[in-house]
Amino acid sequence: MVPITEAVQPLGFPDPSLFVLYADVLRYIQYRLKLLGHGQVKAFCKQYLFPYTTVVNLKNSTLKRKEHLLLQRFLAALSFETTASRNPLSNGEEDRYLFLFPGKEELGKFKEQLAYIDSLTKAPPH
Repeated sequence: MVPITEAVQPLGFPDPSLFVLYADVLRYIQYRLKLLGHGQVKAFCKQYLFPYTTVVNLKNSTLKRKEHLLLQRFLAALSFETTASRNPLSNGEEDRYLFLFPGKEELGKFKEQLAYIDSLTKAPPH
Protein backbone atom coordinates (compact mmCIF):
# COMPACT_ATOMS: atom_id res chain seq x y z
CA MET A 1 0.00 0.00 0.00
CA VAL A 2 1.32 3.43 -0.98
CA PRO A 3 1.26 6.04 1.81
CA ILE A 4 -0.71 9.21 1.17
CA THR A 5 1.50 12.26 1.11
CA GLU A 6 0.82 15.93 0.66
CA ALA A 7 1.66 15.58 -3.03
CA VAL A 8 -0.86 12.77 -3.57
CA GLN A 9 -4.22 13.38 -1.96
CA PRO A 10 -7.15 10.96 -2.14
CA LEU A 11 -9.85 11.80 -4.66
CA GLY A 12 -12.79 12.93 -2.57
CA PHE A 13 -16.43 12.46 -3.45
CA PRO A 14 -18.04 15.67 -4.75
CA ASP A 15 -20.91 17.14 -2.78
CA PRO A 16 -24.03 16.27 -4.83
CA SER A 17 -25.79 19.40 -3.60
CA LEU A 18 -23.27 21.53 -5.53
CA PHE A 19 -24.20 20.15 -8.96
CA VAL A 20 -26.28 22.03 -11.54
CA LEU A 21 -27.79 20.43 -14.62
CA TYR A 22 -26.72 21.31 -18.16
CA ALA A 23 -30.20 22.66 -18.96
CA ASP A 24 -30.00 25.19 -16.11
CA VAL A 25 -26.56 26.42 -17.15
CA LEU A 26 -27.68 26.62 -20.79
CA ARG A 27 -30.74 28.69 -19.85
CA TYR A 28 -28.59 31.04 -17.76
CA ILE A 29 -25.98 31.56 -20.48
CA GLN A 30 -28.53 32.04 -23.25
CA TYR A 31 -30.18 34.79 -21.22
CA ARG A 32 -26.84 36.47 -20.53
CA LEU A 33 -25.97 36.33 -24.26
CA LYS A 34 -29.32 37.90 -25.16
CA LEU A 35 -28.48 40.83 -22.88
CA LEU A 36 -25.56 41.73 -25.14
CA GLY A 37 -26.50 44.43 -27.61
CA HIS A 38 -26.04 44.45 -31.35
CA GLY A 39 -22.36 43.95 -32.15
CA GLN A 40 -21.39 43.12 -28.56
CA VAL A 41 -21.45 39.34 -29.10
CA LYS A 42 -18.59 39.55 -31.57
CA ALA A 43 -16.54 41.71 -29.20
CA PHE A 44 -17.31 39.35 -26.30
CA CYS A 45 -16.20 36.36 -28.39
CA LYS A 46 -13.00 38.11 -29.40
CA GLN A 47 -12.18 39.11 -25.82
CA TYR A 48 -12.67 35.59 -24.41
CA LEU A 49 -11.58 33.67 -27.54
CA PHE A 50 -14.96 32.02 -28.12
CA PRO A 51 -15.93 30.70 -31.57
CA TYR A 52 -18.35 33.35 -32.86
CA THR A 53 -20.57 31.07 -34.97
CA THR A 54 -20.98 28.56 -32.15
CA VAL A 55 -21.85 31.34 -29.72
CA VAL A 56 -24.49 32.73 -32.07
CA ASN A 57 -25.93 29.23 -32.43
CA LEU A 58 -25.87 28.88 -28.65
CA LYS A 59 -27.66 32.20 -28.24
CA ASN A 60 -30.30 31.22 -30.81
CA SER A 61 -30.78 27.65 -29.50
CA THR A 62 -29.56 26.09 -32.75
CA LEU A 63 -26.56 24.11 -31.50
CA LYS A 64 -26.22 20.72 -33.12
CA ARG A 65 -24.64 19.07 -30.06
CA LYS A 66 -24.07 19.64 -26.36
CA GLU A 67 -21.24 22.09 -25.68
CA HIS A 68 -20.54 21.44 -22.00
CA LEU A 69 -16.93 22.64 -22.12
CA LEU A 70 -17.94 25.84 -23.88
CA LEU A 71 -20.60 26.45 -21.25
CA GLN A 72 -17.99 25.88 -18.55
CA ARG A 73 -15.77 28.50 -20.19
CA PHE A 74 -18.74 30.90 -20.34
CA LEU A 75 -19.42 30.41 -16.66
CA ALA A 76 -15.77 31.20 -15.92
CA ALA A 77 -16.00 34.37 -18.04
CA LEU A 78 -19.07 35.31 -15.97
CA SER A 79 -17.20 34.74 -12.66
CA PHE A 80 -18.42 31.20 -11.95
CA GLU A 81 -15.62 28.65 -11.76
CA THR A 82 -17.06 25.16 -12.22
CA THR A 83 -16.05 21.68 -13.14
CA ALA A 84 -18.01 20.16 -16.02
CA SER A 85 -18.45 16.42 -15.91
CA ARG A 86 -20.45 13.66 -17.46
CA ASN A 87 -23.32 12.37 -15.37
CA PRO A 88 -22.81 8.61 -14.99
CA LEU A 89 -26.48 8.15 -14.04
CA SER A 90 -28.01 10.09 -16.93
CA ASN A 91 -31.03 8.63 -18.66
CA GLY A 92 -30.94 10.86 -21.69
CA GLU A 93 -29.56 13.96 -23.31
CA GLU A 94 -31.06 16.49 -20.90
CA ASP A 95 -29.06 15.43 -17.85
CA ARG A 96 -25.94 14.05 -19.53
CA TYR A 97 -23.64 16.78 -18.17
CA LEU A 98 -23.37 18.33 -14.73
CA PHE A 99 -21.56 21.42 -13.50
CA LEU A 100 -19.98 21.27 -10.05
CA PHE A 101 -19.65 24.56 -8.18
CA PRO A 102 -16.78 24.93 -5.70
CA GLY A 103 -18.97 25.94 -2.77
CA LYS A 104 -22.42 26.78 -1.50
CA GLU A 105 -21.81 30.54 -1.78
CA GLU A 106 -21.02 30.38 -5.51
CA LEU A 107 -23.89 27.98 -6.14
CA GLY A 108 -26.26 30.21 -4.17
CA LYS A 109 -25.27 33.24 -6.24
CA PHE A 110 -25.81 31.30 -9.47
CA LYS A 111 -29.21 29.95 -8.35
CA GLU A 112 -30.30 33.40 -7.20
CA GLN A 113 -29.48 34.88 -10.61
CA LEU A 114 -31.13 31.93 -12.40
CA ALA A 115 -34.29 32.33 -10.30
CA TYR A 116 -34.38 36.01 -11.28
CA ILE A 117 -34.01 35.07 -14.97
CA ASP A 118 -36.76 32.47 -14.63
CA SER A 119 -39.06 35.00 -12.97
CA LEU A 120 -38.56 37.38 -15.90
CA THR A 121 -39.29 34.75 -18.52
CA LYS A 122 -42.48 33.62 -16.73
CA ALA A 123 -43.83 37.13 -16.34
CA PRO A 124 -46.95 37.88 -18.37
CA PRO A 125 -46.43 40.09 -21.45
CA HIS A 126 -47.19 43.80 -21.06
